Amino acid sequence: RYTAPELCPELGRIMAESFRSAFSDFISQETLDRCAVAENCAGLLMSLLKAGEMTVLVGYVNHEPMGLLVYSEGEDGNMEIEAIHSLPESWGTGLGAAMLEFALAATNTRKGAGLWAFEKNARARRFYEKHGFSFTGETRVSEFDGAIEVRYERNLVWKTECRNLRFHLQQLSLQHRL
Repeated sequence: RYTAPELCPELGRIMAESFRSAFSDFISQETLDRCAVAENCAGLLMSLLKAGEMTVLVGYVNHEPMGLLVYSEGEDGNMEIEAIHSLPESWGTGLGAAMLEFALAATNTRKGAGLWAFEKNARARRFYEKHGFSFTGETRVSEFDGAIEVRYERNLVWKTECRNLRFHLQQLSLQHRL
């Protein structure tokens, strides 16, 4: 589901817990203490929602929010996945995959999707590769302790092709009935 502002405090908690659990092996404790604070994360999400430039999806398990995915759609026709966070107890359950596939299907993007992942976050990198993203070879230095980030992209041309195929099949079906 898409989020509402009143969920931001809960989503901030999820984001902070996910950040601490996923990044503690390569981000310093000092940086985690400064950045992985539920109130700060909630404020960031609230400002993103107010600006209207990004979409925040919420993943639920048993009617409880357990994860979030933040994305934007660029004027260049590409989707940028800004963040995927979920509580550690939901890792490996399919929640992240469901949020990702929902976002990819729901977007108006016609070209592709991209994201940045921490080079040392092997779990996330395996997840993206499993879901059709490829490492482009591009890297950059993160604001978080200078950790290296790597670029992943996925072509979404199949989405447009599937829509076109569905339209043609519907047309053939209508012609056959006549």
